[in-house]
Amino acid sequence: MKITQRTVSLMIMFVFLFVVGSIIAVRTVAYLEAGFELKGFLVQVITYVIALTGWLTLFIYSYIKGDFKDIEGPKYDLLEREEKLIEADKKAGRY
Repeated sequence: MKITQRTVSLMIMFVFLFVVGSIIAVRTVAYLEAGFELKGFLVQVITYVIALTGWLTLFIYSYIKGDFKDIEGPKYDLLEREEKLIEADKKAGRY
C-alpha cells in the first residue's frame, strides 16, 4: 500500500477527532457523575463542538490550499534565506 500525503492528512484528522471526542466523553461522564445539571453540560458540549468545527475548518482549508503537498519545501527555503543573510553579513563585515 502506498502511503500518500492525503492518507497521512486523513490519519492526522482522524486521530485528532478521536482525541477530542475522547476528551469530550471523559469530561461528560465526570460532569454528570458530579451531579451538575444538564444545562451546564450542554453549554460545554456546544463549546467543544464549535471549537472542533473551527479546527476542522482550518485543517480542511489548509489541505485544499495545498499546505500539505510540499512539507519539506519551507525547510529548504529557510536554510537558503539563512545562507543569503550570512553572506550579506560577511560582505558587510558583521560576521
